[in-house]
Amino acid sequence: MPQPIAILAGLVAAIVVAPLLGGACGTNGRSLTGPTPRPDGAPADAPPADAATADAAQSDGAPLDAGRGRAVDIVFMVDNSSEMTEMQQKLVAQLPAFVHALENLPGGLPDVHIAVVSSDMGAPGDSTTSIQCTTAGDQGKFQFAPHGTCTASGLAPGATFISNVGGVANYTGALDQTLSCIALLGSNGCGFEHQLASVARALGADGAPPPLQNAGFLRPEAELAIFLLTNEDDCSAPADTALYSLNGAPQSLTNPLGPIQNYRCNQFGHLCQDPTGSQPGLLPPPLDVPLDATGNPPELTLTGCVSNDGPGGMLTPLVTFVNQIKALKPDPSRIVVGAITGPPTPYAVAWIPAFSPPSGTTGQLWPFTMHSCGGGGYGLNPAGQMSTDGSFGDPGVRVQQWVQAFGGVTGSVCDGSYGAALGSFAAEIAQHL
Repeated sequence: MPQPIAILAGLVAAIVVAPLLGGACGTNGRSLTGPTPRPDGAPADAPPADAATADAAQSDGAPLDAGRGRAVDIVFMVDNSSEMTEMQQKLVAQLPAFVHALENLPGGLPDVHIAVVSSDMGAPGDSTTSIQCTTAGDQGKFQFAPHGTCTASGLAPGATFISNVGGVANYTGALDQTLSCIALLGSNGCGFEHQLASVARALGADGAPPPLQNAGFLRPEAELAIFLLTNEDDCSAPADTALYSLNGAPQSLTNPLGPIQNYRCNQFGHLCQDPTGSQPGLLPPPLDVPLDATGNPPELTLTGCVSNDGPGGMLTPLVTFVNQIKALKPDPSRIVVGAITGPPTPYAVAWIPAFSPPSGTTGQLWPFTMHSCGGGGYGLNPAGQMSTDGSFGDPGVRVQQWVQAFGGVTGSVCDGSYGAALGSFAAEIAQHL
């Protein structure tokens, strides 16, 4: 495996950074110095969180542009649903190189706030327990507890995110060690991931105040950088959705929404073209086996898939999340986004007998979306990217489209190393400072 630090250093070495506004920052390895940091993660001498929030908004609710400084607020959204462990470990393996790339910028480490959120926003409905979710999930709250083999994160007591501003850090030890310790979230989160809704909730972009423990994170003078790690597509739905419920119907194909499984996120979240079908244009992926499906078990290849933001969609429209995040900055060019996700193509649906079929479903063929990348076996689309470490991903249609709306960078969750994607993300941050 190539050395990740070399990859990142090469990406950022050619970047010419504008003259700094103010003094140079200290290194990220400083021990806690100066006044004790506030519980919101900011240094004690920073403006109160409520004052910062007031300064960030005009009377009409639009955020003020405080001018470009040498500061960046970075959010990592980490998918914590089942089978994400290996992919989280690959991310954590590259975080030191990402941090070192920021440290090696001209002038050293920028003034940073760094936070971690999960993909778990719950799955409210009449079947929440049976699908091993909760009704509310983590609600975009910053995750700051030590995970994996860490026994302590290094964060100051009461701190909920990483802060290093003016050389004053709210953690002991090295920044990369603290970030790596809190980013390995595990795999017990809800399988109906709300990647985009979680980020919007964490930042208060959805119109409600951010969670109390996230207060003070966003700064008017800072650039905003958001990075997603996930192996499934966004399935963010409104709180009153029926998507995660049986709605009085059985867990079978006779349910108007189909069985409760991840395919609902595709069926009611995507629109695709069926090149061999009789109906032109964009249509939802089908629930039942279509006439033009081929093979045994039957499969159908779809193309040109996009988010279903129309009346037939049941997910929160993608444009809503784009507009909400862009509204956080008067100048959207101050927002950097990136993602490591399942490639959006190839996209294929297969129909197979249900696993542990409920009573009355014998003989039914249930649809599922084939992996667009993975380690082989039947679940992998034959045209998909092969992985060698157990990583797999489903077509990340909405995630990819969201990133493209910001001109962001993407990588495949099945890549052997995430160094290149994180290196590009670090380079984009550098260009914005």
